[in-house]
Amino acid sequence: MTTRLETARLVIRTFQAADADPWLAMVADSQVRRFLPPGPPPKAEEFEGVLQSRHEMEDDIGYTMWAVVDKATGAFIGQCGIRPVNEGFGPENDLAYHFVRAAWGKGYATEAAIAVLAHGLGQVGLDRVMAVAVPENVGSRRVMEKAGMRYEGRVNYYGLENLTKYVADKAWWTPPIEA
Repeated sequence: MTTRLETARLVIRTFQAADADPWLAMVADSQVRRFLPPGPPPKAEEFEGVLQSRHEMEDDIGYTMWAVVDKATGAFIGQCGIRPVNEGFGPENDLAYHFVRAAWGKGYATEAAIAVLAHGLGQVGLDRVMAVAVPENVGSRRVMEKAGMRYEGRVNYYGLENLTKYVADKAWWTPPIEA
């Protein structure tokens, strides 16, 4: 299975082997990592396993983390997707996104999040999607709000405490007209 979603400026697609170098550079960037769970960034030799895991997840359940590329240039600028999580709150589906620093502040994360939420709550058939961020990550929280998600409270996930949690529910979520 392969996925390809398009927005005005982005292509959101299944990861490919050619995404290894830009993805590894992004996840090794200290500014990208500062809001991620602690630990070392993945190494080059681990990318094949990440790729295989994402492909298997997409084949099994229809969603995963996808590569985000600039439609005009074809350049890899980040990742956005939905992944299952079960950390004491029951099975949930987590919207996540990470972008290279050069793509920050341009609305790409919001654009990608809206497209991925629409796909997950629509074609994939999920009933609810959540997202979390450390409270200090104002940019990520704004993406969730602009994507039409609602604040639900504070939670602990991924070994991090007191995260802000937002949700989108199929019963009431609609894609925002203006991001």
